Amino acid sequence: MEIGELPPDDGVLVLVMPEDLEPSLSDTELVADIWAADSRAARYAAERAAAIAAFARRRHIQRDTAFGERGGPGHDSRLRRHQALAEVSETFVPELALLRNCSEAEAETLAVESILLTTKLRRTWSALYDGRLDVPKARALIDLLGPVRLSVAEQIEQQVLPAAEKLTVPLLRQRVRRLLAKLDADALDKRREEAARRADVVHQPTGDGMSRLLVDLPLPQAAACVDAIDQYAQMLRADGDERPIGVIRAAVAADLILRPWDTTRPSVTAKLVVHAPLSSLGDDADGPQPAAEIAGEVVTAAQCRELLEQLGILGVGDAPAGGSVHVAIGDPTTGRLHALASRRELERGARGAGVCSPRATPGYEPTSQQRRFVEVRDQHCRMPGCRRRPGRLDLDHVVAHADGGATDCQNLCCLCRRHHRIKTFAPDWDFELLDDGRLIVRTPSGVSRTTDPPGWWLGAEPAPPWLDETAPPDPMRC
Repeated sequence: MEIGELPPDDGVLVLVMPEDLEPSLSDTELVADIWAADSRAARYAAERAAAIAAFARRRHIQRDTAFGERGGPGHDSRLRRHQALAEVSETFVPELALLRNCSEAEAETLAVESILLTTKLRRTWSALYDGRLDVPKARALIDLLGPVRLSVAEQIEQQVLPAAEKLTVPLLRQRVRRLLAKLDADALDKRREEAARRADVVHQPTGDGMSRLLVDLPLPQAAACVDAIDQYAQMLRADGDERPIGVIRAAVAADLILRPWDTTRPSVTAKLVVHAPLSSLGDDADGPQPAAEIAGEVVTAAQCRELLEQLGILGVGDAPAGGSVHVAIGDPTTGRLHALASRRELERGARGAGVCSPRATPGYEPTSQQRRFVEVRDQHCRMPGCRRRPGRLDLDHVVAHADGGATDCQNLCCLCRRHHRIKTFAPDWDFELLDDGRLIVRTPSGVSRTTDPPGWWLGAEPAPPWLDETAPPDPMRC
């Protein structure tokens, strides 16, 4: 390029749109494209399963001897461990989740499916690779045949795979269950026992300010619970309750669990963490108000105010019995937390004492002020993809205290017990906490992921109108 010549134009990025892929195709051609895409997806899934299974073999359980007796998994973790992962290191699923940038639940499901497909269900893997079986049907076979004896699994594969391409997933499941009941009824009982062993109670946010309460129970108990709830709901309807019957059932279920009328039992205090910008607490704002969080889920400012009104603390007043109210002071542009203060501390700060983040302490145990600050800053386990909430977390020294790491908010982060053990005991894992609160996690396979403190990022402030006038001229524009 000669002096004074403008650099070449890189052109304009052109996005491919769906209509670009269907220029005047016939119905037959479109059907062929759909079938071809399904076959490619099946082959890709088979290739991924083979790669994941090979990766798992390189992470043998022998690697976990580095954890020692102190760093081993807890009782619940051992009970819930899938049998397909019995010979695989405990660190494999977290590593797979990081390299795929997915949740550990999804990574564990993929790991189990991949190991079963490439060991016990090799005919199913071949049909998947050849495109004769799609991914949903392969997963149905994995689910039903994974726990059974190898000889029975091979016999059922031989009988169902030739016709599987013509069956829907429910029909395929029904045929496999009938064969299992005939050839290995114990396998169905074993599935039921395994499901009972993994029973739990969880809530599943629906993303609209509501959440489903999921309780795993044996079929007879679950049916009895639903019937009892419905009977109580019908009684309320007969007494004049005009709400939709589903809403009444939900309220009855909550009352039966929380028992607000029973004052003879010891009280149980539930911890509900609410994060809300101050600008969301007033209902007189002219423009849009920033969202808030309840128990880690995004809600509107109006729903947050409704809850705070019920608790009697709207306007950052006194907390309910057993609760507390702290005001987080942070940068609205970056979301970085600078300080966390109670009302009394804010009042002292207003009188000139100032409000700042907790100071370092010479001891090993973090102070209560440090714990509150770090839990508000991190809000959940900082391992990429993990969403376990405070109350089930450890405050970890990223640089170990024994190695000179300070008990300071700049060296503390929230980790759940599982990821705390991996960080402390697992070989070849590296955790680095940067000054701005970002945590970098590096896996033994060389993959790095970074998590930012959730913070309260409200978006960058608009640039002042005089900014363009003071900016240097752009040589690429005329």
